[in-house]
Amino acid sequence: MKNTSKRKFYGALALVLAASMLASGCSSDTGSGEGESETISVNVIGGDPGSDGEESSPDAADPTETTTFRTEVVTDEGGETVTGMNGEAMTQPVQTEIDPSQTLSDEDILAAMTGTTAPKQLNIKEFTGNHYAYDTLTAEEKELYDAIKSGIENLKYKICSEDAYTLEEWAKIYGLVYNQEPQLFYMSGKMKVGKLFYLTKDADAINQMQQAIDATADKLVNEAAGKSSTAEKLKVFHDYLVLNSTFELNGDTSDYNSSIYNALGSGQPQGNIQCAGYAKTMLYLCGKAGITCMVVTGETTAGESHAWNVVDVDGEWYNLDATWDDPILETPNIKNIRYKYFLIPDKWIHNISHMHVSQKRLSGGQYVTYFDPPACTSTAENYFIKNGLVCNDFDSADKAIKEEIKKAAENGSRTAHIMVGSKDVYDAVYAARMDYNSYAKGFSGVKGVNDECNPDMLVIEFDVIYS
Repeated sequence: MKNTSKRKFYGALALVLAASMLASGCSSDTGSGEGESETISVNVIGGDPGSDGEESSPDAADPTETTTFRTEVVTDEGGETVTGMNGEAMTQPVQTEIDPSQTLSDEDILAAMTGTTAPKQLNIKEFTGNHYAYDTLTAEEKELYDAIKSGIENLKYKICSEDAYTLEEWAKIYGLVYNQEPQLFYMSGKMKVGKLFYLTKDADAINQMQQAIDATADKLVNEAAGKSSTAEKLKVFHDYLVLNSTFELNGDTSDYNSSIYNALGSGQPQGNIQCAGYAKTMLYLCGKAGITCMVVTGETTAGESHAWNVVDVDGEWYNLDATWDDPILETPNIKNIRYKYFLIPDKWIHNISHMHVSQKRLSGGQYVTYFDPPACTSTAENYFIKNGLVCNDFDSADKAIKEEIKKAAENGSRTAHIMVGSKDVYDAVYAARMDYNSYAKGFSGVKGVNDECNPDMLVIEFDVIYS
């Protein structure tokens, strides 16, 4: 009898608490229900043109609705309260539907009453990097951005009803949070209006991953602090990403390959990441180093989604694409590094290799524009220009590319590349590419070279192949 009374007491208290929570509005919702609206993915993976489909990520399951009851005073046809034999107002139960995530279990109620169990807290530090994209938003868009960010920080499932925003409005702001807040590495790219999704909601696991991330990140930032220029600091981050990461060949984004965790905290010598993982990691490291940076998304010429960075170097903006400076090799070569996409202007890539800049294609085919990134026009800090690797005639280019092949062969690295000053010089050097293949075979252990030349950027590049 005592146990029965206890269950009734807790059940009644749960109903009161649930009703109170429902009255507070959608911002307090911590449950997730699947409605009929579209679910898409915001992941930018650089190799999956169909990334707008529902992602098969290990998000926590959406709870289904359940039935409960409330009491209502009985009235007659005239609206007068009906009283019973004792003169008290008569009441009747009324069925209602509530989200069970809003209710509390007996154990939850007991813990709340005794105060013995404190909610787990995330030890996620506020990202101190530049928020260029955020500053371009309207006041209403900033309000939604802040609500989504706060919801992710507090592991909520829902922040508003599904009809509060259009899919386009939600996709823009949710996508910006996903791309520009790299510290939220446990956030899933799965997207549905009003709902928030996660790779994990285990606070202890998230905190442990954060510690592993910052252990690596702090070492890199300390190394960069010893460099005399912003470009050299960026090279530290770029080289780490290229030499310690492998591009994820398949389109699976169900783990942390689109986040900073696989790049910095996984403990793997070759963490598998997608292009979003490269770009977010660069953003995270730049934020810690005080370098203005942002993630920019778009598509390749094949229509595959892609992500890279725009960075501020001494007052001038540059594109930096660490993903495309990391060749996809079946067997990763830790000495393989190139700088074709290190600090380059828009005119070398926009609408040439990088399409639909700062846009997201939804499953219906329509594009959402995130923001207008700053124009990148300078070439002063470009790798080839800065290091005197631009040749304006055939003889100097011929000599320079042979020297690069020799360096690669002696060091066991894979990349030999230079830039030329005109299309005529490019054509002349490219026409002699078989000569460079024969030249490379003269070095011990070298089978030859593969052609990686780029006429749009006037880059002569060969991939040195070993026996």
